[in-house]
Amino acid sequence: MNTYKHLKNVLDYNIRKLAEVSSIFCENPECDFTRERKLNFETTLKYIICMETGSIKDELLKLNDYSIETPTASAFIQARDKIKADAFKTLFHRFNNKTHKDKLYKGYRLVAIDGCELPIDNTIYDQETTVIQRSKNSKPYSAYHLNASYDLLEYTYDDIIIQGEAKKDENDVFCQLVDRYKGDKAIFIADRGYESYNGFEHVVKSGNKYLIRVKDIHSKTSMTRSLGPFPDDEFDIDVFRMLTLKNTNMIKACKELYKFMPSNARFDYMSKENPWYEFNCRAVRFKISDDTYECIITNLDRDGFSIDDIKALYHQR
Repeated sequence: MNTYKHLKNVLDYNIRKLAEVSSIFCENPECDFTRERKLNFETTLKYIICMETGSIKDELLKLNDYSIETPTASAFIQARDKIKADAFKTLFHRFNNKTHKDKLYKGYRLVAIDGCELPIDNTIYDQETTVIQRSKNSKPYSAYHLNASYDLLEYTYDDIIIQGEAKKDENDVFCQLVDRYKGDKAIFIADRGYESYNGFEHVVKSGNKYLIRVKDIHSKTSMTRSLGPFPDDEFDIDVFRMLTLKNTNMIKACKELYKFMPSNARFDYMSKENPWYEFNCRAVRFKISDDTYECIITNLDRDGFSIDDIKALYHQR
């Protein structure tokens, strides 16, 4: 059972194991953490993980019980900068492997993918993190964008990708998280912003399932508009489209059969030599209030997953 004590012991154990081979995770392995100091590799790693939202000075004082021998903020920053980001990635995966317990829904893990903005120091200006807003009264700001996959039944993070907010690409991240996934068969669940033909097919090629919320049929930018027409009510319909890079008069005239993919829309499974791709999905629309609907695109089998199942799965997310 994953009690607090057990989880803490697993974390401490894995930090110690990383410390035994700390040179692998140091920027300068010949000299970093080679001398005996209070801020060694293991302690620095623990401090970083345990820090909260206060200043570095205040957090260090709390972690050292306000001792007069508390390391300075400058010393901590120098020690922190010696550790590669790979140390945290390795610790993350080792900890997950030691604490993972399968919890399944109809034989599937439920893996939700979502993102959030992490503001950083606004004196930092670069092409990756600084967002220049269009409004004249809005100032530029800097942030990272954290994209995470999360097991809805186990309540654990499965994977993360961090991007600069100015360069974020949620569709690309969705594909990466799907391609990197190595666990049991899963249903990838995501909200609007992560939907794309390319992402759907990455899930299909991986042998897993997807359930993605999209904009309603009345939205001018909704994916469902290109997959319709649909009735203006609840529905559960199988959809077929032949995706193509060609944009001939025949393609334009048969929009209920063909879907033109422009050159700026990434799709990894077509090329000039092979400009056709058969796309199949299930489009579901259901009421959530008297005049409000949700639209879902999925490849879940209708025999195994009813509309009520799909409602419950999206509600889980």
